[in-house]
Amino acid sequence: MHSFEDEHGQTWQAAVLDASYGRVMLIFSRLGSTDVLKGDLYAADLAEAREMLAAMDEAELRTHLAQAVPVDGG
Repeated sequence: MHSFEDEHGQTWQAAVLDASYGRVMLIFSRLGSTDVLKGDLYAADLAEAREMLAAMDEAELRTHLAQAVPVDGG
């Protein structure tokens, strides 16, 4: 899990999720809220996805967050 702030100063946590059919997803949850967003992460497997997440800086995380969609609606 990786914590970061968005452009509005809100704190988010990002984590990877091994989804079905070989997909890996980034899951974003905003602290103090029920907001949960998801986005695809193009990685060969969960281990690679974890390494990718650990290497991301805040700018990369913000880019992925901007492209994410609500878990319950997307």
